[in-house]
Amino acid sequence: MAACTSFFSLLSAKTPEAKVVVDLSTQRFLDGESSLDREKYFNIHSNYMSMGLTPDDMELLVNELDVSMGRVFNGPFWYYPAASEGGFPSEAEAKALSRAIIDRTQTHPLYPYQSNRVVYTDHPRDAFSMDTDPEAAAEWAAAYFQYFFSDVERPAFYEPMNEPFVHTGDFGEDHAEVRERMAVWFREFGKAFKERDMPVQVVGYASAWPSMELWDFKHWNERMKMFMDVAGDYMDGFSVHLYDGTNVTGQDNRRSGSNAEAILDLIETYSFIKWGRVKPHALTEYGDIVKGFPEGYSDEKSSQGLRAINHLLFTFLERQDRISTSIPFITSKSPWFYGEHNNYQPYGADLWRPDPDSIVNGYATEFLPTMKMYFYELWAGVHGERVVAYSDDPDVMVRAFVDGKDAFICLNNLNDEERRVSLEIDSVLPQLDRKVIRRLDVPNREVADYSEEAIDDVMDHIDLQPQETVILIYTASEPFVFDAQANFHMTYSKTYMQPIVANKPIVFEFNDVPTGEGRAFLRMSIGRKHDRSKQPIVKVNGINVPVPENWAGYDQANRSDFFGAIEIPVPMDAIRDKTTVSITFPDSGGHLSSLVLATETLGAADKPLKTIQ
Repeated sequence: MAACTSFFSLLSAKTPEAKVVVDLSTQRFLDGESSLDREKYFNIHSNYMSMGLTPDDMELLVNELDVSMGRVFNGPFWYYPAASEGGFPSEAEAKALSRAIIDRTQTHPLYPYQSNRVVYTDHPRDAFSMDTDPEAAAEWAAAYFQYFFSDVERPAFYEPMNEPFVHTGDFGEDHAEVRERMAVWFREFGKAFKERDMPVQVVGYASAWPSMELWDFKHWNERMKMFMDVAGDYMDGFSVHLYDGTNVTGQDNRRSGSNAEAILDLIETYSFIKWGRVKPHALTEYGDIVKGFPEGYSDEKSSQGLRAINHLLFTFLERQDRISTSIPFITSKSPWFYGEHNNYQPYGADLWRPDPDSIVNGYATEFLPTMKMYFYELWAGVHGERVVAYSDDPDVMVRAFVDGKDAFICLNNLNDEERRVSLEIDSVLPQLDRKVIRRLDVPNREVADYSEEAIDDVMDHIDLQPQETVILIYTASEPFVFDAQANFHMTYSKTYMQPIVANKPIVFEFNDVPTGEGRAFLRMSIGRKHDRSKQPIVKVNGINVPVPENWAGYDQANRSDFFGAIEIPVPMDAIRDKTTVSITFPDSGGHLSSLVLATETLGAADKPLKTIQ
């Protein structure tokens, strides 16, 4: 295991450049899933019936860029608001009303592009009332999904309310009481759908403000944990909205990197504790809240969110086995937003904007793509099976895929500075007929620079611009061949949310841990003041393991507390089927919210898993 030891030593050391290794001949699985499921990632916050979309728009999205529909408002409570005095339609009335809706859907000119991989939701102002019986509301919602869609069109997901907990003040002065009542509504909705055996996943609660660590994790206890305790038995997944910047309320953040990892690990760990399994994430919005620009559209303003979308996407790509859907907050066209009153300025998240020279009788007749289109162009055509790829720098992220003759090596820089990266392909390459590099560089407050160009040679070094994303595409004359497999697995402990007390060990037990050849790391998530230590003494089955000084993303200095996940490489020969980890901090304060153990072990092949030398 000398090679593994040198690898883990390297990860702890400061190196002049990041080192990335890709093994195109070792197929990689995330707990059994290898193929990139594009429908879980490359979506638009819209559906085919959204106003203003044309067949040409749908042809571009669906058939050229391979983009799926993602999320849409106007669910059952758009038709019959929860607070309406007349109550909800009966079962018979719902059946009678549904025929016209199905006919309208199936005769829509864009119906050939329809997909049921979409989330339906409603605004809390429509979907909730403190005075309405939640069971009656749930029965109406279930009847709506049963009768208002055929089996072909019925949406795969239902998120009963969008970001409800930031609207509690609209329903009463006792915010805790309103939150708990909302959670009861979600519970009754999930229960009603399951009683009908409805093939729709009910998810929630669409957290707009997942600052779990606030008030010494009181935010976690009174929001997501409370929701999981009240409604979780009947939820098919848990939804959070992860944004760099401030979404609706809260403190300024960059969630991408360690903070997003810590949030998702906490939800997964508590799910495992309650149900013995991880219920998936439904990441029904994510991106960036762009500020500091004048009102109205500019290419500079439209560009800025692309960084965060790619940063968060790289995190989500590692959780495909634990994600049901993820939807960047990129909308299509928004005729409800623009008009003469605002000089036909588009909604800020739109993929297309009205051409100001095409206004006829108050309507835009032509549209121009916004800078948001670059996200889908960057990832167009990226398919295939995962292959082993990793970096010695948590701020330089790498994901790689092989699809027949095509190999895709995807790199992402979380640093605010340029980062030089050495690239090692640790496998024998066949003859390459095509070599292409795509780059999406978004300088701060400047227009995005997207390019795709041929390169002469296989790159062994690359300089990544600050927060840049790059995809290398190599096309071979013959299909790439796998001669080994590796499986990535996350193991959870029943221990979580432990207060940190100076010199007092916190002990975690992990059972049924995969062992053998490979690599492993712990991901330690902590929430504490910035002057507190982030480098405890860590022992894995009695073996001391050093804690790196670096983590994915920025230092979080603009936040009240640090809340992030720190990856700690662990020698594979320290791992046992039952692994005990003790963590001891030199000072008190804050909490260790979760600790997860990740292993990547060799499958049924003779070839050892590659490690950085």
